[in-house]
Amino acid sequence: MASPLLDDFLARIIDSGLLDDPVAENGLVYGRATIDAAGAVVTVNVDPELEDDEETLDVDALLAAITRILSVSETRWRAVIDEVADDIDEAVDDEPVIEQTDLRDDLEATSVVVFADAVLIAFDAPKQFPDSRILVQLDDDLEVASIEVRDR
Repeated sequence: MASPLLDDFLARIIDSGLLDDPVAENGLVYGRATIDAAGAVVTVNVDPELEDDEETLDVDALLAAITRILSVSETRWRAVIDEVADDIDEAVDDEPVIEQTDLRDDLEATSVVVFADAVLIAFDAPKQFPDSRILVQLDDDLEVASIEVRDR
């Protein structure tokens, strides 16, 4: 059974034009969009974190969170990429990598999960980490909160 809150949220997403061809499914709204600063088209999943007994949803906060990540400035995006690359380079230190290249040039944003107070960005790094996915959580100010490299 579809949630009326989720249906209303989907309607607001459609009206906003933030996501291409958005759909609601399994408690999420998802679609495609471009992060201009990254020059990347990504899948955007919006998780309103609805509880079964919830009667309200802060749609404006979620729309603001989507807008924040899609319209992130190039300066802020570059700072995120630099922090991710530096953190991972420091962590792997002398570990062998598949191909020697600057991780900053290898990171490709592929998807984003938006919550009202955080964003989770998934990156591929096909040259250096072809068998892994890099997950970066940003807080509501788009500051890096955590970085994780996971096997696929």
